[in-house]
Amino acid sequence: MFPIPVHFQLILVPAPLYRTFRSTVLAAGALCLALSAQSVAGQGEIRLDKSRVPAVAGNIKEFVPSGWKIEEQLTGDLNGDGVSDHALKLVEDKPAKDQDDVAIERFRALVIALGQKDGKLGRAGIADKLLQCTRCGGAFYGVVEAEANVSIEKGTLVVQQDHGGRELTNTSYQFRYDPETQRFVLIGFDYSYADRMTAQVISESTNYLTGVRKVSRDKGEKTLNSSTRFRLTKIFLEQVNSEKFEEEAEKRLRLN
Repeated sequence: MFPIPVHFQLILVPAPLYRTFRSTVLAAGALCLALSAQSVAGQGEIRLDKSRVPAVAGNIKEFVPSGWKIEEQLTGDLNGDGVSDHALKLVEDKPAKDQDDVAIERFRALVIALGQKDGKLGRAGIADKLLQCTRCGGAFYGVVEAEANVSIEKGTLVVQQDHGGRELTNTSYQFRYDPETQRFVLIGFDYSYADRMTAQVISESTNYLTGVRKVSRDKGEKTLNSSTRFRLTKIFLEQVNSEKFEEEAEKRLRLN
């Protein structure tokens, strides 16, 4: 706290001048608050600039813009044409820890590049809000960086990740190439909640090909299963925000 002076002098300010001064101060204060809010909000919105990722490239490295690096590269046939395709898990190109050995939060992104007959690679999808950041694992991971597992299974792109503490959340997203739109669409989403102290487990499996959502609730020795149908709609890779998907699942399961 600043020290309060013992002696002070009362200064009388003319009313018009005071009103002008007061308006200026209030406006400046509002501006500072707005800028501060933007700064705080911006801390959680460090995303890959999609405009810096080329549509076509001669090699994998060209799909990695400055400020990012490849954390993991997977190869497989994602569109069934017999040519190798690539899934690039990118992470911010900065140290994992600072000079005090404290872990630094780094954001991730996923870039899909399809191999072409002419030997070049074509960009097929970019997800900048799907993979969790390296410090988003919660108490479950402690000082270890949180995982964001990406795999290619029988032509399907799968993303699995978990986070939490006593209450652990596990999610799985499955994407498949859609020849009609030439984009990757979500075909499945699995959500699981587990209380590691009470052993309560609630899971949900959504099939975007059949429009069926199944829910399982384990209560002691009894398991309650149910299923509902929903209206089918195509959800593309670029549209998936893992935080929002989890929030919507929690609402459906009445976990929040």
